[in-house]
Amino acid sequence: MQETIIKAIKERNVISFYYKGHKRIVEPFTLGKSSPWNELSLSAYRIGGYTSQVTYNKWRLYKLDKISDLVIEPEKAESYRMGYNSFDTRMNSIICTV
Repeated sequence: MQETIIKAIKERNVISFYYKGHKRIVEPFTLGKSSPWNELSLSAYRIGGYTSQVTYNKWRLYKLDKISDLVIEPEKAESYRMGYNSFDTRMNSIICTV
């Protein structure tokens, strides 16, 4: 799964997956080890699918161990979104970023 996410980040493709039982559609931006969990996580911009949060902030952090059925979609992701930070402070270490 990690290699698929890295490919989607580098090629700027939208991805879809199930997270905690609900479908999410996102633009992947950063893969790394998140703080404080130190677990592989994806920082992504949500463009569709389920959300439990009533907020205008579409940036989400997804733990890879809770993602299933990941698919690279044919749609291209934006290269930049307001709020993107290549030095994401939610990450202890970054594996791949836009």
